[in-house]
Amino acid sequence: MFCKNCGAEMSDTAKFCPECGTEKSGEQEIKKEIVEDKQIKFQVKPKFNIPYKMLSIVGRAILYMILICFWITDLYELWALYPVTFLITLGIMLLYIVIKMAFEKMQYDDLEYNFYATKVEYKDGFLNKEEKELKYKYVREVTMNQNIFERLFNIGTIRVFTNASSGGYPTRRYNNMYGKNGIYIHCVENVKEQYETIKGIIDEGTPQE
Repeated sequence: MFCKNCGAEMSDTAKFCPECGTEKSGEQEIKKEIVEDKQIKFQVKPKFNIPYKMLSIVGRAILYMILICFWITDLYELWALYPVTFLITLGIMLLYIVIKMAFEKMQYDDLEYNFYATKVEYKDGFLNKEEKELKYKYVREVTMNQNIFERLFNIGTIRVFTNASSGGYPTRRYNNMYGKNGIYIHCVENVKEQYETIKGIIDEGTPQE
């Protein structure tokens, strides 16, 4: 074999290059990295915040109702002539809210973000099981964000951007880790503290150039 630094020939049993003294990179280092990556250093499980989610889902339902009213121009007349149709419409909206809340609750119960020494794993076992990982060496930046409603409920969003990330929001709400968009962790409690912990782990596990 040859030295990775100077290219000098080395014996298979040598631990250091006889020419430049560089330590041989071999199986021992690889095994050490694998052992480290099996131990979770920090775990984040997003919290299903009922008041925040209720506000978000009800607001969305009202917006849908307004759009339907603009789309069906005679809807107001239908409600006036047949009040029962208004009750049916209201019932459908309430059913949507209940189903949406139930599905999001189950979704959040199965979300899990495990931060290891050199990588983070995203796991989602709701409906279709999904597991993905991101190596810290591909991380470009870590950010924390709280909109006005999140601040009211002491939650926030942590984003981990890769070198290829655009920095925008994901197009799919729950697939927080896919493709080139990195990781988006929603509804994080005590978000500032968790952000600092995650940032420290990633900084520590990122190889120095």
